[in-house]
Amino acid sequence: MKTKPFTILAAVTALAVAAAAWSTIERGRATASLAPPDSLFPGLMDQVNDIARIDVHTPKLAFTILRVKTDDGESWQVKERDGYPVKFATIKQAVVGMASMRMLEAKTAKPELHSRLFLKSSKDGGRGTTIALADSAGKPMAAIVVGKTKSEPGEKEDGIYYVRRLDQAQSYLAAGRVEVWETIDRWLDDSLPTIARKRVSAASTIQPNGDRVSVVRKDPNSGDFKVVDIPTGMKPAGDTIGNSLGSALGFLDFKDVRQADKVDFTGANQAVFNTFDGVTVKITVIKGKNGRKDVHWMKFFAMFDADDINLDGLKDEQKKDMKSAADAKAEVAEINKRYGSWAYIVPDYKAKDFMTNASTLLIKDEDAK
Repeated sequence: MKTKPFTILAAVTALAVAAAAWSTIERGRATASLAPPDSLFPGLMDQVNDIARIDVHTPKLAFTILRVKTDDGESWQVKERDGYPVKFATIKQAVVGMASMRMLEAKTAKPELHSRLFLKSSKDGGRGTTIALADSAGKPMAAIVVGKTKSEPGEKEDGIYYVRRLDQAQSYLAAGRVEVWETIDRWLDDSLPTIARKRVSAASTIQPNGDRVSVVRKDPNSGDFKVVDIPTGMKPAGDTIGNSLGSALGFLDFKDVRQADKVDFTGANQAVFNTFDGVTVKITVIKGKNGRKDVHWMKFFAMFDADDINLDGLKDEQKKDMKSAADAKAEVAEINKRYGSWAYIVPDYKAKDFMTNASTLLIKDEDAK
């Protein structure tokens, strides 16, 4: 994931700050008793491109986000998640949000009162969330404790928060857009491979013992996948029973992630999806552990074979929805490069789709002879 210059984002953010400033400042001035500074970190906006490390310490956990050089330029990555990339929008929100916060009103400077506003740092056993910024040499640049939220940000209005510098006791009521995510998954880049449902022609699951069940369709516009290779004496449990499996690649999300080589996939289930335009996506799923929790781990592998292209019978409009051989190859390369080395924790309901067995799709055919 290429890193965009903070300077561009800072300029864009400045427009939004100016638009929201008047209403939030007026709300804060009504009770101001001591003129607050304009900013907690003067000059930080001019230094945002020097930031290379973000340490987040919440009441639940602590983690570090690093700016790392990659083959594609730079990427922000979570150290505690084996270097998994972070959404750049979240980095921008945290950093530019800190730099552009406006102090509305001075509050308590007594450390013994900080806990009431959740401004006692979680590093010291409090409920405040600390965000600390440093440069590539590890030199501290800014550190803030974000406490209670007085009002959530709206479409045109900034939020109002209780904040203080980590190195100062004086606290303030401040306006801005600093949303503090207290779990790592909210910082991670949540994109996953996207294969349009209209491209999927077939799907199969393979159990650890080798048992297999498959669904297919010949028409991309058909809503229903039909169960095939049905054993004698069995029949589909319903006309639409194959749709959950055939559509399982849609709406993928994950809860956590690790390097795939840190997860044991021995004895895993497999789900294989084929597209009309020659792409095959293999999903490997296994029930395992994440700490003490029972979870389902999933990993991806994709391939392209021109011999698997099957556009026979498709209308010209339908063919336009398919990828060219060159685009399909590029898609496969991107899936394997971006996602292939990772193991994802997925919701149980989604894992069950990828682990579908024959007993889920078939019932005994009482009319069979």
